[in-house]
Amino acid sequence: MNPINSKQLYYFTTIAETGGFTAAAKKLGLSQPPLSKQILLLEEELGVKLFERGSRKTELTEAGAFLYSRAKDILSMMDSIVEELDHFPTASKGILKLGTISSSGNLLHDFLKIYCCTHPKVRFEVTEGNTYELLEKMKNGIVECAIIRTPFNAEGFECVYGKEEPLIAVGNPSYFSGVPKNKIRLTDLSGKPLIYYRRFDSIISLAFQNSGIMPNVFCRNDDARTCLQWAGIGLGIALVPESISKIGEHTDLVFREIDSVDTVTRMAAVYKKNGYVSNIAKEFVSYFGELMSLS
Repeated sequence: MNPINSKQLYYFTTIAETGGFTAAAKKLGLSQPPLSKQILLLEEELGVKLFERGSRKTELTEAGAFLYSRAKDILSMMDSIVEELDHFPTASKGILKLGTISSSGNLLHDFLKIYCCTHPKVRFEVTEGNTYELLEKMKNGIVECAIIRTPFNAEGFECVYGKEEPLIAVGNPSYFSGVPKNKIRLTDLSGKPLIYYRRFDSIISLAFQNSGIMPNVFCRNDDARTCLQWAGIGLGIALVPESISKIGEHTDLVFREIDSVDTVTRMAAVYKKNGYVSNIAKEFVSYFGELMSLS
């Protein structure tokens, strides 16, 4: 037996619904002989009679009624599949479930400008959170890929990294009296109230330990923007990545790059290795890596 094709099923259901070959041929834009031939071939392939052909009306046989009920489901399913595939995310179109961190700064904004110009059919569902929250959301399938920041445990994730960024000391001019005007050392921050993102606790503690001094921690928090806000009202010196230090207007603050190999961080585009990940998410991460390598 040859397989039934969708065109035959469509012809068959049209005849059943219009009540005759003449009316069906008119609706389908066909002449009647080719339509009749297609149904005869279908009946031969199936080995059953599908219609009782009368002078006034064509009626379904019992086998025809059974096939009609199934054919409608099959054709409906095929239409749904075509529609779903038409909206299926590819590398060039679809909805990207993206996670982003607050400290992505201008680096992410600049990347998105270029990405959206080259991928005009991509739309976004954005979830914001810290790096650890977004890693967990990727594991649970809430977001497909994310822009996060080191340090983090990369096991189980496909990662591409941006360039290294130094931490920047940001604060009132009074905190920088007598320190160099360009890069500063950690020892220049000795005894001064420090404000930083809680996730940087390990790298900052290690960096100060390697410099032989104890940091004077005034405030740890969960958002790099909070660090800048507190520094902006004179409560201490914020230690933030270079890209986040450029967000907002801070003309009355001093910015100094910290000269230490221990206080660097990097942005990363990430998706999980195991499980389904759409082409659009993989392409987004790959494109991030390509552009970062050129910057």
